Amino acid sequence: MATYLRYRPGTTNRITVTSVREDVCSYNTDTPEALYRFWTEVIAAQPDHEPDKETVVAVMMNTRLRPYAWHRVSLGSVSECTAQPREIFRPVIAAGAYGFALMHNHPSGDPSPSRADEAITRRISEAATLLQIRFIDHVVVGEPAPGRNAIFSFREAGLVV
Repeated sequence: MATYLRYRPGTTNRITVTSVREDVCSYNTDTPEALYRFWTEVIAAQPDHEPDKETVVAVMMNTRLRPYAWHRVSLGSVSECTAQPREIFRPVIAAGAYGFALMHNHPSGDPSPSRADEAITRRISEAATLLQIRFIDHVVVGEPAPGRNAIFSFREAGLVV
């Protein structure tokens, strides 16, 4: 059961950041295809991954754009998942990341971004600039289909610079 911090007069809480486990990953994630590979080989391979629900993940990277940590920011329903900038940046800042990628899946299989996806990407990009944290990409993961790619990259679309 999770313990949540509460304010109690005259007390403080000590906060620590702890690694839960290590996943094998020895490649750069500087392209949407590499991020998709990270999703399929690391995130989707987790025993608690629920592919029938939208999941938002932040992937923290070092200066060589190698992932060294990831965090499931939010788990939603079959059609939506809410993630506020503070929930996205909390693990990125706590991990001391040089940069990060935001990823989420569309259980429908169609990786086309929604208006909400576009809006949160703009907000995250602005916040990353303000915080001087490199926002690598926002990748929407779907399923490959004839005439359709399995992913949508906001960087490739020119919406993340």
